[in-house]
Amino acid sequence: MTVFYAIAGASRGIGLEYVRQLASKKDSVVFAIVRNKQTSMFLAAAVRGLNNVHVIEGDVGDHKSIARAALEISSISGGKLDYLINNAGKTGGAIFKGYNDYTNLDELDSDFMDAFNVNTLGVIHSIYAFLPLLRAGSAKRIIVIGAEVGRTATVAALRLANMTAYCITKASGEMATLKWALTLADEGFTVITMHPGAVDVSETTSKADLAAAAPAYAAFTESVKNNAEEIPFLTAEQSVKAQLIVIDKLQPSDNGSYMTYTGEKK
Repeated sequence: MTVFYAIAGASRGIGLEYVRQLASKKDSVVFAIVRNKQTSMFLAAAVRGLNNVHVIEGDVGDHKSIARAALEISSISGGKLDYLINNAGKTGGAIFKGYNDYTNLDELDSDFMDAFNVNTLGVIHSIYAFLPLLRAGSAKRIIVIGAEVGRTATVAALRLANMTAYCITKASGEMATLKWALTLADEGFTVITMHPGAVDVSETTSKADLAAAAPAYAAFTESVKNNAEEIPFLTAEQSVKAQLIVIDKLQPSDNGSYMTYTGEKK
């Protein structure tokens, strides 16, 4: 039986690795959702020659755009979807900014709204868009990739004063996921937030983006080093391989959980 997967935020990093690994599964059809096909060079190289992968344009921050993506996927899948994996996230250089890094509140507001649109509203938009397909599918599983730095206990332990827009909007994204889990509980859905671990995605990040983020990233890693035990970094391949083991074992009783790539509930 064919199993249909949709991966939002599939152009690089964890999302791209999901596409790679799921495409290798027998009887899988994978929909790789990206904002722009033309600029998704890492994805294009990875899926070249794969007949069971469809690259679809869609932006979770724009509900009309992601709804169009859902319609396109529906026309290919016969109106069904088994798994939705939302890896879309607002990153870039602004991800590491703290309150004191903004020159004015207009700049702060702009970064926060951009991050909220993707990290929080994007969760809501994507599930709304694909819900009719997921209801028609057999698995009814929704996985939203979360972030440990979106949890208050972690931020306090690391004394992480920066990454303000990212941390705050990932926290609200986790709440948005939980609200969907509660909304869909009586329909047999399993909706979770998945912490992928600390993942090195530099292999599929442009040199320009790496250079722009380097100073702020160094400050972040210094804060982690000074306030926590050493955190092991995973490759995207290691993280996604472990996540898929957890996803394959999900039960209805896991609905609404925040789970790590090792299967731990937190």
